[in-house]
Amino acid sequence: MASAVTGLAHDLAKDHPEKVAELQALYFGDVQNVGPGAVPRTYNHSYSISADLHIPEGGAEGVIVADANHLGGFSLFMEDGRLKHTYAFLGVFENRQESEGVLPTGDVNVQILFQADETKPATPGDVTLIVNGQKVGGGRLGHSVPFGFSGYSGLDVGRDNGLVVDRTYADRAPFVFTGTVRKVVFDVAPHLAVADEFALHAHPHQADAVRGVNG
Repeated sequence: MASAVTGLAHDLAKDHPEKVAELQALYFGDVQNVGPGAVPRTYNHSYSISADLHIPEGGAEGVIVADANHLGGFSLFMEDGRLKHTYAFLGVFENRQESEGVLPTGDVNVQILFQADETKPATPGDVTLIVNGQKVGGGRLGHSVPFGFSGYSGLDVGRDNGLVVDRTYADRAPFVFTGTVRKVVFDVAPHLAVADEFALHAHPHQADAVRGVNG
């Protein structure tokens, strides 16, 4: 308990100024086609992506946030009322998770966590899906993209433009989200002990916020 308290009180912003600088950029409005150089780097370490949504009565479907395409990229989306995540690599490896139940309506927070086994290229790790603070699904990612996602497509909020990440919704592209995406936050934390990682997540100014309104 003492070590956990110490970790929570530790100011990681002072210890990792380069990480704070990396997470300064803010995107506002209807976010589409953000170039690879401006997208938070999620590869080779742990990270989380959180989105604040409004889901209307009757539910919603579509892409919440997607980066790159099926040659290397990820998509977080809703389909059949469930939260789904696809991680694609080289057009042949597709790792998928989905929530165990249907998402509620109204204001909803969804999150994907990737806990890397190690800080190294192509690290494997565990994926967890969270809705309103509760784990709703997850799985194992056998290996990740080692050197960045495909350079042919950028990041989109509320849709998946161009070559899509998950080809199961290619016929519905850009698969626009039918609810509202209020905000998407990337936390590209380094691989830390549990207490220190919790402390990093406690610093909201150390996150890349991507705001998108649609639907």
